[in-house]
Amino acid sequence: MNWLALRLLRPYLIVAAGLSVASTALVLIGARVIDRQLDVHGITVEEYAPDRTGLCETAVSCLPAGVANDLAQVIALVAAFTPLLIGLILGVPLFAREREEGTDTFVLTQSVPRRRWLTTKLLWAQAAGALGTAAVAVSFRLAAARFTLVLDDPGYALLREAHKNSIPFMVMQAVFVTTLAGVVGLAGGRTLRTVVVSVLAWPVTLVVAQIGGLLLAMLALLLTSWSATLSTMAGTLGEDEAATFAALALAAYTVVALLIGRRALAARRA
Repeated sequence: MNWLALRLLRPYLIVAAGLSVASTALVLIGARVIDRQLDVHGITVEEYAPDRTGLCETAVSCLPAGVANDLAQVIALVAAFTPLLIGLILGVPLFAREREEGTDTFVLTQSVPRRRWLTTKLLWAQAAGALGTAAVAVSFRLAAARFTLVLDDPGYALLREAHKNSIPFMVMQAVFVTTLAGVVGLAGGRTLRTVVVSVLAWPVTLVVAQIGGLLLAMLALLLTSWSATLSTMAGTLGEDEAATFAALALAAYTVVALLIGRRALAARRA
């Protein structure tokens, strides 16, 4: 069954892998070029040191105009939209195309339980989306995030909320979009409708994930506040911790989407 699922997913896995490799290469090469440009101009960029003499201020871009600034903007766009694109590439054709073309009946001829077949395909798509996005997220966080923090355009500050410089948050975005697109395709059975719904739901999901992450963080702080030792260990809520809680909220929403998909499958059987 796994072999058959991978065979059917192969074209989309190849496209998603290609996007991941290209995005990772762009981030790494772009970061290297920016670093060289900064060396030439005698500028040092540090992530959390806005007030030190000779360093870029996080509120005002001091990246050299031209190649360095343009590459930083492109890298910021890659970090913001790659999880969404990988999720769409893997999730939209997962079930929508099969239902649209009527090829989903092929499964019934293979003596494979329908639920098991759907679960197998979805898990492989989720794993591929997580792996492909992780490659981009790790390279961005380690090599390029510090350059995008000093962009002075407010639009890029807003885009930063789409990735939060967080590997778990970016990975969970791809997993959630893959799941959402798969569920919408299973329920609606139209490729265009699946794309539109998934794209429109993405920014809403990011906002809701931020809210859910804050609620989880507040709950964690409340649970640790009764103990001085635990409170000291937890400390204050930093940017990385907030992003991790937002990723946990996305994981919870992914489970909800799976439950909705299960109900949709049950309704189709009825």
